[in-house]
Amino acid sequence: MSHMTESEVFDNFAQIVAKSLRIEPSQIAPDTHLTDLGAESLDLIEITMETETQFHIFLPDKSILETAVEVFGPGILEKDGYLTEEGKQLLLRRMPETDARAFEGEIAVKDLQHYFLRVGTWVRMIQGLAQYTPAECASCGGPMVASMGFRMKCAQCGLEITLRSGEEVNREWVREYYDKEHRPQAEDLISATAVYQPVL
Repeated sequence: MSHMTESEVFDNFAQIVAKSLRIEPSQIAPDTHLTDLGAESLDLIEITMETETQFHIFLPDKSILETAVEVFGPGILEKDGYLTEEGKQLLLRRMPETDARAFEGEIAVKDLQHYFLRVGTWVRMIQGLAQYTPAECASCGGPMVASMGFRMKCAQCGLEITLRSGEEVNREWVREYYDKEHRPQAEDLISATAVYQPVL
């Protein structure tokens, strides 16, 4: 699945959404939000399950922000229901530049749900996760086919692998961001504060 273009992923995902919501695929565009098309909780579950089946991926249960809050701890990325500057910085590093406007000004965390339900956001997430789904067996080079659950099996030698979950991929990215970008900045700030602290 890793060789699919963004356009191909969009077309396939639009078919999934259209079938689930009983609408025409022509009503779906990258900027369309699933809720604006009439998707409710049960529809989103159906769309999620069908997406996982069709693309051979394992979607995350949580948003990237929810995972990041678990890694960073409380009060750093969001405070009083709003994104902090650090929270915006993290999301801007994860999202495409074209979406930067979505994170301008004061952003309520509850309003982010709307962004994550955008068709274009789903398409990028699907494409990102699909790169972890091998088309060929690492052992013999044979074709990989869907197996039970979130597993792939080599049609030639029978080797089975478990797909990486979106949650695992997100957590790995957040940890790397935390260690390489957030922690050094925080340590520099602490050092600067200690150096310039006035003597009383």
